[in-house]
Amino acid sequence: MAGVKVRGDSMDGTLADGDWVLVDRSSRDPHPEGVFLLLVHDERRIKRVQRVAGGAWLLISDNPRYEKELIKPHDMKDVAILGWCEIRVGRVL
Repeated sequence: MAGVKVRGDSMDGTLADGDWVLVDRSSRDPHPEGVFLLLVHDERRIKRVQRVAGGAWLLISDNPRYEKELIKPHDMKDVAILGWCEIRVGRVL
């Protein structure tokens, strides 16, 4: 397990800016679908990952203001799943 601090609002509704997420780095297969820590073009992101037809992945933000991002099989070289986001530790308001 590794701790990662959430930055930004793309996962609002599930994760808030400033929350901490415990990531299971041994779980790197997006099956079943879930929320994962990813490395996309050398940038860490937390997104919901969904497999789609043809071997592509759909990266989904829980905040509806953000568009879904399709990662086609030929673009997979630029994407790595670093682990499954298992536990959220939120702030006390």
